[in-house]
Amino acid sequence: MNKKDYHIQYFKSISKGLDTSSYYINNSKKETAVFFKEIDNVLLTLFEKKGKIFFFGNGASAAFANHMALDFSKNGKILSRSLSDSALLTALSNDYSFEEAMTEYLKMEGVTTNDLVVTISSSGSSSNIIGVLEYCTNNHIKSLSLSGLKIDNRSIQLSDYAIFVQMKTYGIVECLHQIFLHLILDSYMNVFEWEKVEVQNMNSEHFSL
Repeated sequence: MNKKDYHIQYFKSISKGLDTSSYYINNSKKETAVFFKEIDNVLLTLFEKKGKIFFFGNGASAAFANHMALDFSKNGKILSRSLSDSALLTALSNDYSFEEAMTEYLKMEGVTTNDLVVTISSSGSSSNIIGVLEYCTNNHIKSLSLSGLKIDNRSIQLSDYAIFVQMKTYGIVECLHQIFLHLILDSYMNVFEWEKVEVQNMNSEHFSL
């Protein structure tokens, strides 16, 4: 392929990834509209019951987790957490194991059945992410997973709600995970980009969705 067309093919891959992604509730494939309506309802219930969201990821996905914990807390008004403190992460990893650190953090935070756990993993198979989802399953805590690459990953099988990106490279999967996370937040907040006349202002003095 001529490298000058690389950006065109990349844009097409992003579009293809959105078009071919699949959605699951309790391991059963659902239509797009049905899935996102259900996620909207989950978030509205969290807000009403003052539940929390816990975001987990590794590497770039950990950065997304931090980002979304901020946005959901500040803009969505649902208190959200991520394991972003390096001292806490290393302490838990040292005292337990890296694979158990996220799960132990959930226990320490006192996660309840009123909360939602969101895992972000390109492969959907990272052992610490799987540990979190297994803990949620065993303790009846609602979970949403975002995964990609291989359809048989355990994140889909273990989570109550799942988004699977059917693409083959980490960069594209990560890009699409960010799109889906913002889609979920913006939908919950009733932000309509296509109806906007003025730009959003997130400054506290002139806050406008």
